[in-house]
Amino acid sequence: MKTSGNNRCQSCGMPMNQLSDFGTNKDDSINTEYCIYCYKKGDFTDPGITMEQKIAKNIRIAEKMGMPREDAIALANATIPKLKRWKES
Repeated sequence: MKTSGNNRCQSCGMPMNQLSDFGTNKDDSINTEYCIYCYKKGDFTDPGITMEQKIAKNIRIAEKMGMPREDAIALANATIPKLKRWKES
């Protein structure tokens, strides 16, 4: 089953296109704000991480996926600070 395609994780920026991409609440219901990699069972998978650490983590992941480092840095720095999790901190 697919979603509308307009959903992005509000912690890492990952597009969430299928229900399996979404995180879960404590009651195992779908959480529509955060992805499965960032949010499971109602908690962040990386509690205590700073925005700067999250940016560095996203850069490493993007590079592993084949994105040039300069592009990964630009994307992470343009995206992460605007997401709900980081705007609220």
